[in-house]
Amino acid sequence: MPTSHLHPLPTVPKLSRVGRGLAGAQVLKETLSVLFLGLPLVKEAPLVLLSALPGVVLYVLHWNLALGRVGRVFAAVVWAFTLLDELWGLFLFEELDSPTRAQIRMLHWSYFLGLGFILLALGELGWRWQLRRVRARRNVHHHAMLSARQRR
Repeated sequence: MPTSHLHPLPTVPKLSRVGRGLAGAQVLKETLSVLFLGLPLVKEAPLVLLSALPGVVLYVLHWNLALGRVGRVFAAVVWAFTLLDELWGLFLFEELDSPTRAQIRMLHWSYFLGLGFILLALGELGWRWQLRRVRARRNVHHHAMLSARQRR
């Protein structure tokens, strides 16, 4: 009867504390943006609400990131879509007829904070990916050296 080799299942790398913190900061920024930018715009033009639906989905996904429930690959996809949504929101806001000076100032703060969080999160994910790759390569080299010594 053949014996099976038990190998542990590979674990999906989870987000670091920094990644979860950036997602939490993005959730806070989005909450404030909805309260101070989104609600007044919806009162002015209710059709704007339809363009906010992708942002609502991303809001829920950022909560999942902040709680650490997803892996890094999924997080990278969410952050990439967040970048697109941020650019889309800026484009839509530029199309408004007459935004007030306060709305423009809040939009710029929201945009640059969001862009900063997104770039930091993507950079941190890339750095972790590279670090894991280097460690895996080092681990393979280490195992090759051990097996070569054992053959002697």
